[in-house]
Amino acid sequence: MPTSEHKYSIEELIGALLRDQRIHEGHWALNVEFSASGASVKPQDNSGRTLPGLIVSVNSATLVQAESAAAGAVDAAVVNPRKDTASAKPTRIRKPQSSTLQ
Repeated sequence: MPTSEHKYSIEELIGALLRDQRIHEGHWALNVEFSASGASVKPQDNSGRTLPGLIVSVNSATLVQAESAAAGAVDAAVVNPRKDTASAKPTRIRKPQSSTLQ
């Protein structure tokens, strides 16, 4: 039965993005852009009271090239190495077929 939830670490997420973008070299990190706005909220334990609150939303995530020593940076050559062309499967050659009708 398929699971309804998949949790990824930041490093796993960066690796998936590097594979998706076919990036094979360099160190990469993830920048996340947030927006925040104030609001009046009612706490769950006391719905009769209104308190100042903060709503934070995620706007975007961006892969950025990073220094190799940067905290959280992922090496693309490790998580998404180039495929060795010598070990790739040979392409199949189709046999020519006669074009005459019989």
